[in-house]
Amino acid sequence: MSVLRRLWNLMELLRRAGGISGLKNLAVDAPKYVALCQRLLQDGRVPGSAKAVLLAAGAFAVSPINIPFFIPVIGILDDIGIALLAWGYFMKQVPPAVLGEHKAAVGLGSPLV
Repeated sequence: MSVLRRLWNLMELLRRAGGISGLKNLAVDAPKYVALCQRLLQDGRVPGSAKAVLLAAGAFAVSPINIPFFIPVIGILDDIGIALLAWGYFMKQVPPAVLGEHKAAVGLGSPLV
């Protein structure tokens, strides 16, 4: 995928998230999303395969086997893209009742998750 196509996809994601104000809300709620992630990873009702995908994406982000950051744009976008794909897969695998329970516990009511 070309660099321009990746940038376009990132801009589209920004638009779907609600633009700059959506990103601001996401940044404000970031600690809640971290708590949500921790709670879901510890919950036995969440499939192990979903947990493995999320943890593998985190390991990829910090591993030395990666596209170097000195390559403009691509070095960061691959980590972001893989993290977003893993998060999306993880959230789709979590049973809705379990997700609702944990969202309520951390104080999230946002449609982003």
